[in-house]
Amino acid sequence: MPYFFNIFRLGVKKIVFLILAAFPGLVPAQRTYKSTSVLASGTWYKIAAKDAGVYKIDVAFLSSLGINTAGLNSGSIRLFGNGGGMLPEANSTPRLDDLEENAIMVVDGGDGVLSGADYILFFSSGPDVWLKDSVNKRFTHKKNLYSDKVYYYLSIGGTGKRISIDQNNLIPNISVTSFDDRLFHELDTVNFLSSGKEWFGEEFSNMPGHSLTRDFSFNIPNLDISSPVAIFTDCLARSISVASRFDLSVNSQLLQQIAVPPVTGGQYDRLAEERQSITSTNISQPSFSLNYHYVPGSFNSQGWLNWFEIFGRRSLSMNASDQVMFRDWNSVGNNIGEFVVSGSNSTTQVWDVTDPLSPVQMRTNLQGSDCKFVNSCSRLKEYIAFNSSNLLQPTSIGRISNQDLHGSPVTDFIIVTAPSLLAQAQRLAEFHSTRNNLRYTIATTDQVYNEFSSGIPDPTAVRDFVKMFYDRSKNNPADQPKYLLLFGDASFDYRRDRIRNNTNFVPAYETSNSLDPLGSYTSDDFFGFLDDNEDVNSSIVINQLDVGIGRIPAKNIDEAKNYVDKVEAYYRKESLGPWRNNQLFIADDEDFNLHLQDAELLTATSQATAPVFDITKVYLDAFKQESGAGGSRYPQANQAINNQVYNGTLIWNYSGHGGSNRLAEEVVIDQDIVNSWNNPSKLPLFITATCDFAPYDNPVVNSLGENILLRPNTGGIALLTTTRVVFSFSNRIINNNYLQFALQPDTTGSYRSLGESIKVAKNYTYQTSGDIANNRKFTLLGDPALTLAYPTLKIRTTKVNDIPAAQTDTIRATEKVVIEGEVADQQGNLLPSFCKLLIR
Repeated sequence: MPYFFNIFRLGVKKIVFLILAAFPGLVPAQRTYKSTSVLASGTWYKIAAKDAGVYKIDVAFLSSLGINTAGLNSGSIRLFGNGGGMLPEANSTPRLDDLEENAIMVVDGGDGVLSGADYILFFSSGPDVWLKDSVNKRFTHKKNLYSDKVYYYLSIGGTGKRISIDQNNLIPNISVTSFDDRLFHELDTVNFLSSGKEWFGEEFSNMPGHSLTRDFSFNIPNLDISSPVAIFTDCLARSISVASRFDLSVNSQLLQQIAVPPVTGGQYDRLAEERQSITSTNISQPSFSLNYHYVPGSFNSQGWLNWFEIFGRRSLSMNASDQVMFRDWNSVGNNIGEFVVSGSNSTTQVWDVTDPLSPVQMRTNLQGSDCKFVNSCSRLKEYIAFNSSNLLQPTSIGRISNQDLHGSPVTDFIIVTAPSLLAQAQRLAEFHSTRNNLRYTIATTDQVYNEFSSGIPDPTAVRDFVKMFYDRSKNNPADQPKYLLLFGDASFDYRRDRIRNNTNFVPAYETSNSLDPLGSYTSDDFFGFLDDNEDVNSSIVINQLDVGIGRIPAKNIDEAKNYVDKVEAYYRKESLGPWRNNQLFIADDEDFNLHLQDAELLTATSQATAPVFDITKVYLDAFKQESGAGGSRYPQANQAINNQVYNGTLIWNYSGHGGSNRLAEEVVIDQDIVNSWNNPSKLPLFITATCDFAPYDNPVVNSLGENILLRPNTGGIALLTTTRVVFSFSNRIINNNYLQFALQPDTTGSYRSLGESIKVAKNYTYQTSGDIANNRKFTLLGDPALTLAYPTLKIRTTKVNDIPAAQTDTIRATEKVVIEGEVADQQGNLLPSFCKLLIR
């Protein structure tokens, strides 16, 4: 594969200003946390809601959950949950802590017991959200990338929160009979790079089996045909060197042409160009169709629809609708509005759901078929009108166990694991507790989601969970967590249902960029940016890691056990030996000796920082190249590398070309070579300054890097490796910085652990290098709490042939020499437990 030199690409940053709804209980940038979770006690049942609207829970549904409904006190029924939407990735943006109680309506006939035909009503905002722009009086949809459901938690006990009834006595000065309607279509089915958050929808092409045209039909009840309808389109195309376009027609009438610039077609250039456009038109009837037609540019060019939004005015009416959500920009101001909902009946209710967790029932007046209510229009409010028939029904997830991550004690070592791997995570935590006296906290992903994202599998919930420990330790830095281990594989497909054999067990952070091969990546650094001002998406803030992070990308219990077995064996006496003093540096050929020069810099840094180590260099240009049916090879270099692995090396460091299934075009290693290794008890740290050696978030790729880590007995103990395409110059920087910090003992002679080393090295790189993306593409695969098997004792020569070593003497050729010495600790203190050391 081509190798990238010192090139930096500056992307265009989109700055989006969001106006967030104010929820009671939102915490400021300096967060506070509940001392215990509501889930810590009581009996809890988890349910799901798919769409926005009013939901009905009847006695039969409660019974199906396993709740004893005999004589059920209706006042004790409680519902918790934080609604839909994704958690903000910026730490400074407010969010709810733990689970909030929702206001519900209980219809029990007034006897205080839920029985017979009694029921409960609650409002759900649905998984997706609309962000309002008060300046321009419009909306932008935000589809939930992680879930198509919102989760709620039912419990029986205490006194439940109920929907209040509005008591205003305002006198209206305007009448509101229509509202601003909105809808969107977004079908996320394809991710071109197997990277990034953004997925795209319908394809347009003239290749066999495909189509250049897509039709979408709509029937919007009570559409106000006197007002224009606005259509906002986001589309993209891949057409090499020649521009292409999309034609948008409404009811077969051409409305807009959207030109899309060409791409260059380079392997590492943008895969497609994306464009957004908005237009408006008058529509003569509520039923209409949209037609998107792609006009190709180059041969075999393709287009895709990302999404479209439709905005229009509708009459405020229940005709042909069971539920109507509405809001009205036109009335916002210093007004008191009388809202008139036509087509109503005696069961029609209206709730103010501006705060979706605490709806307010509006006091209505039914006049004929008009349901009227009065409210202030000082700001935009959200309402829902509904009838008692055809209410939405939640789905049952089931009973969940009590948990209390908020009540966790001070910890050094945080492990977030897939539930299926919990036993091995527990085993590893106990090992470090016994050996290194580490206090640990283990949480499954389900537990984290329950308390920090209301059940939605949002990666930011993991970050917020870790931040809770970090924030609580600010008054006592000694209590700050040291390590975060993500125990389980990840996937670029957060939904877990779009690719086969998906591995989204413990989520990874993915960039929003899904079109640029150089700007799209995954990174676990996101989970370690814990200060209040930090934002992974900011180009201004210099984010710094506050915890050492590692990942064990195990796909199953066998791989998890393989790795924990290797950690335990790494510390056994069978793993002792002179191999711990060895380091191997490998340099690829070609590129004007670039990789050789990089390796020379690295070896010089190692020698200057830690001269105790013996360095072996295997530079491909120093070996004879041989040609064969499979291409050029360096068999002598392969032999030298394999011998070094067999004999043992503490660090195995490679600079050069590579990919997920081999290193170097001439195959320094591939799967067959790794399978031939027999190095139990001599497991190195692999540092691979090369492209995408371990893209652990791609379930389709069985990478060589992951195999080295997770194979039983042999391979490596950890990897400092890459997940995406990287640049050689920036690789050298992080590689060199890591060696400086990892090989330098402190004043007590102790070396940093893997997690501490990568944290310090990355932070130094973030401060001194402008290539932030390249730094994030390096990841630690392995146990961050593990410390490499550095030599911890010193040998001092005391005599040579009974002459003190400080005196000058001459040793002749073939002469037998007796060298006497002693063993000391890193501070130079003699260790009398060792016998006198004699070397003949």
